[in-house]
Amino acid sequence: MEKLEQALILCGGKGERLKPITDSIPKPLVKINGIPLLGYQINYLEKRGIRKFVIATGYKSHLINTYIKENYSHLEVNIVDSGDVDIMKRIYDCMMALSEEFFLCYGDTLADINIYDLYNFHKNHNGKVTVSTHQLTSQFGIVKMDENNLVVEFLEKPKLDVWINIGYFIFDKSIVTNGYKNYADFISKLAFSRDLFSYKHNGFHLTVNTINELKDAELNIKNFK
Repeated sequence: MEKLEQALILCGGKGERLKPITDSIPKPLVKINGIPLLGYQINYLEKRGIRKFVIATGYKSHLINTYIKENYSHLEVNIVDSGDVDIMKRIYDCMMALSEEFFLCYGDTLADINIYDLYNFHKNHNGKVTVSTHQLTSQFGIVKMDENNLVVEFLEKPKLDVWINIGYFIFDKSIVTNGYKNYADFISKLAFSRDLFSYKHNGFHLTVNTINELKDAELNIKNFK
């Protein structure tokens, strides 16, 4: 069985919606119950056999560099600082350090995805990129009515027929070029060329983009194992 050996973690964002916490630290170093987001990610992946990492940085890169040196000297970690650029440029700048296939995740997301299953799904579908998705649950009750406004069905916060990107990917290096306008252009063209597949994840995931999401993460992080 082929083995996935390398992860690229995107850690360049400024975390504007997490101010004032991110005035002094980059978003991946924001702590959830004492442990930085980046620490949770690396620990999770290391336990699953990944020992080679590329960290794509930007905002306050030196702090991430220090954190890695102090905590993960036993791993092979390359840090690539691209400054304030689009995600696609950040990925492209890491090309020299990347394997032919690699796991990629956003620096503000945690999910208990089985990366072996994700990788096997990617290999079996022969695409260039596989994105992990999660079915969206409505924040509201859904009311269905007939032509006379009689309620015929009331669904309390149902799952919707919509799947969201949760920021965990498998990439083929061959697809990474500087020929795209930006990350949105890259994803759009991948879908158009039928080279992008979705791996449906029904387990735990969280994203920390705001103070409220950070508070939720502190309550729910116990479910990330």
